[in-house]
Amino acid sequence: MRAVSLLLPLLELFFPSRCLLCRGRQGDNRELDGFCAACLATLPDPASCCRRCGQSLPERGVCAACRGCRLAFSGACAAGQYRGKIRRVIHRYKYAGQSQLAVPLGRLLARQVRRCPWPAISAVVPVPLHRRRLAERGYDQSLLLAEAVATELGIPLFTTLVRTIDTISQTRFAAAERWGNVREAFAVLPGIALHGNILLVDDLLTTGATAHYAAQALLDAGAGTVYLAVAAR
Repeated sequence: MRAVSLLLPLLELFFPSRCLLCRGRQGDNRELDGFCAACLATLPDPASCCRRCGQSLPERGVCAACRGCRLAFSGACAAGQYRGKIRRVIHRYKYAGQSQLAVPLGRLLARQVRRCPWPAISAVVPVPLHRRRLAERGYDQSLLLAEAVATELGIPLFTTLVRTIDTISQTRFAAAERWGNVREAFAVLPGIALHGNILLVDDLLTTGATAHYAAQALLDAGAGTVYLAVAAR
């Protein structure tokens, strides 16, 4: 073990840790493994985002869309906005088979959750893939992300939420049509009773339709409140 510890500075010299977002060197005083301080500083502060959906706002409050919409989840946060560097990383994670990115993305998302003024979370629950989509992709990106978040926060992970309908990808629908596509797509496994505050985890939040109906299924199964954490908004 002592030999390994002595080699670490040498390994860092020849193989420096790189920021996942900008690919630059992280430096010695890094807040979070996998990300440099400069990139972390550019990510949204939950205090300056809509407290319902996580959308960036010029000032603290609730965005116009959420004022006229009743969502089953009580609050949301995102590791970043779905553009630029973080969009490229999530695309590699979700579509290019780079499932190992779940760990650093999960750490980043857990950092954002800690910054939210939410009550204590009882359990983490991923938004599930249908088994056919899982077979095609080979891994459930939301499950891996939720596992990383739960580990980082020290909270139990529950895989009690299931997708009962093999819905068409939401990317094929206009915003208004997405709500009908996933209306009855989720259920909690029979005999499972939830309680307390649940953290629902997904990779992306767009219209909020998927998260809304997933959260509603958790509330129907006994969850007290559902909060949402996504890799990008």
